[in-house]
Amino acid sequence: MSANLITYYQNGQTPIQFNAQTENYIQQDPFLTLTSPFKGLSFPNSPNIVLGPRRVNFQFNTLGNTTHPYVSPNYQDIIDLSNYFADWDCAYDTQEGEIHQIIVQVPWDTISNSDFNISLYASEQWELIPNRDIKSVVASGIICNPFASPTIAGNYVVLPDVMKIAVERAYENKNTVLTLPPGSPASSASFLPYANLTLNLLRGGIEGVPSVTHTLKRTAVIDNRNSNGAFQTAADTERAFINANGTVNYIQSTPDLITDYSIPSSVSAFMTPSYMKYISIAGIDSFQFAVTAGWRVSPPTYQFISKNKVQLTQLFEWNEYVYGLYYIISPQSHFPLVYAPSSNPNGYFPPI
Repeated sequence: MSANLITYYQNGQTPIQFNAQTENYIQQDPFLTLTSPFKGLSFPNSPNIVLGPRRVNFQFNTLGNTTHPYVSPNYQDIIDLSNYFADWDCAYDTQEGEIHQIIVQVPWDTISNSDFNISLYASEQWELIPNRDIKSVVASGIICNPFASPTIAGNYVVLPDVMKIAVERAYENKNTVLTLPPGSPASSASFLPYANLTLNLLRGGIEGVPSVTHTLKRTAVIDNRNSNGAFQTAADTERAFINANGTVNYIQSTPDLITDYSIPSSVSAFMTPSYMKYISIAGIDSFQFAVTAGWRVSPPTYQFISKNKVQLTQLFEWNEYVYGLYYIISPQSHFPLVYAPSSNPNGYFPPI
């Protein structure tokens, strides 16, 4: 019987025999014939260098990492291996002894090359992150009855611009009571109690209203070929086109974002909906503002982890954005009007 023949028994079945010298049994070290990328170093030509069993740790969000353990009684072999793998951007751990050892961490899969066979479904990951924002108490509006929905007529009050200015000036001048500015329209009188409430809030140290929004984070770790096409969907092509025409950030509705980027239902179920609402009052001022609640799309960032790996990250930030300041690529029907502020407030007014 050949000395290279290995017999393998499995569950009492007919034994399987392997020849240890064939490629089906053991794989040759892939670095033996490779020249290092920058210094042009060849793999050390020493018969004393022995490669132990390799080990691959593969995860979809980091791709493969392979451990190459080498041993040699020759100290120079360890030095040569260190210089060679350092030029490959590989980390290594060296231990001296009767037989010197160096454990090299190769940042890709050198056994099955699974780095180049990862599916798009596995590579793109999604995460919802809460954001904390502060909105000015002067501009955020007041809910007359905090136990009733803002959609009830007259319950949501936003001060007209002339009243906002009056509140700010009264606060700066340390006035305790607000009076209507000369020439104010008669309809402004109905807002006076809410203007004084806003002034009292400012005087009490409440200058802003905490607001929690969401950021949707999209990440992928790709190989240098990007063979699975991560971050190359039709939506990514459209984003690149929009950016090339001078619009770096734009707004997209929740339904469109879910559809265009194929966001899985486990994530989309928790995404904040899109809508539109007014933040000023028709009939009081010469103009009014509207805000669209949607996702501000940002260009992705690219972090080069190693020669063969790139981490892509893209953020989509949900918030209320003033109408007309951003290009909106979604149709208006995807931003339903939820409510508008009262032009003649008559709701419940809580005392302070």
